[in-house]
Amino acid sequence: MTRAPLRRTATALTALTAALSLTACGVFGGGSADEADAGDGVITFWHYYGDPHGVPLEAMLERYTEETGVEVEPRFIPFEDFGRTLQQQAAAGGLPDVALVNAYETGQLADAGIIEDLSAYADAWGERDAYYDAGWETGQVDGATYGIPHLADDYALYYNEDALAAAGVAVPTTWDEMEAAAAAIADSGAASYGLAVSGIEGAEGATGILLRTLAAGGDLADFGGGAGTAALESFQRMTASGGLSEGFLTWNEDDAMAAFTNGEAAMAINSASAVNVVRENAPDLAWNVAPLPADATEATFLSAENLAIGAGSGDADAAWDLIEWMQQPSVLEEYLPERNKLPARSDVPGAVTDPVRAVFADQLENAWAPTGETALHSTEALTIVQQALQAVISGSATPADAAAEAQAAIDEAMGR
Repeated sequence: MTRAPLRRTATALTALTAALSLTACGVFGGGSADEADAGDGVITFWHYYGDPHGVPLEAMLERYTEETGVEVEPRFIPFEDFGRTLQQQAAAGGLPDVALVNAYETGQLADAGIIEDLSAYADAWGERDAYYDAGWETGQVDGATYGIPHLADDYALYYNEDALAAAGVAVPTTWDEMEAAAAAIADSGAASYGLAVSGIEGAEGATGILLRTLAAGGDLADFGGGAGTAALESFQRMTASGGLSEGFLTWNEDDAMAAFTNGEAAMAINSASAVNVVRENAPDLAWNVAPLPADATEATFLSAENLAIGAGSGDADAAWDLIEWMQQPSVLEEYLPERNKLPARSDVPGAVTDPVRAVFADQLENAWAPTGETALHSTEALTIVQQALQAVISGSATPADAAAEAQAAIDEAMGR
């Protein structure tokens, strides 16, 4: 089953933060200047896409070699080991020419001197305006470009058409309608509960409450005001009405989709990565997707990855040529459907011919992603937000108090 994007973000940030704290004061690249300038004509490319996700990526790299004659040597490193391996090889002078990194790690990697400043390449390329703002900003560090968006993903609302019809409710377009629909579905018996979403301990379990906070006009850095309180109150009401099972506090995103595909939940919040999961696990289910409900605004959460050049690469020009080629719309049109992802740029219509995925792609204009200091501390902040949610659902804190306490903890984590 496809691993959920938010879980990937949380795991990678935790591992990388621990690793970076050991040697973040150094400047990496390794080897002598002569070694760094030499190059061997082979582009090394590190990634963490295991099977089956690595198959289309490595096929893309093979296509590049066929078209250009330039050899690319991919290396798969398990996701949980990726940050540690980069750190170790930085110290040893063995960084790759190109690394595919989690978007929210870009700032940490840049601060540690593990990846190169790509500003000169990016400025000469002139493609910045083709990218969605949220994704592009994840590669910006102190006004410089350190990562080029590789692909994107975001969240939407999955719904069971038959269950909603049986309960006599329409697809919710606002969070008020979501609460009413979830309760009506549970009351009608059309499904055991109306909505499935991850609430598990840790950063992943903050997905739903973050999305609700974004809709209310807040974000991770501004959770303690009205937006965070409104989000917590909303989830409290849905749980009290039976529209949301109290068990969601033990669910990861895979569990939430399992509840949707087996018919226990009539709706679910998840990313575009789950589209194939539903198609494979519930081929007879009548379902569709819709944009996330709105409140003060429409918003979704961006999951993304960036392409970066390892510090001290002896083949920086060749590495950039590969990155630039990989981001051509014609290349992405072939690659992204196989990869089951969305384009990070808006001029790749051929990559989103599936009407279901088009709903996710349309929301990229409204996608939010942590940047700057918020990105550096996003795992801590998300974990704190989940703890606030748990406190409210358990009855140990009111929404207002939990939001205020969470804001104080977030401020402390960010050194504010």
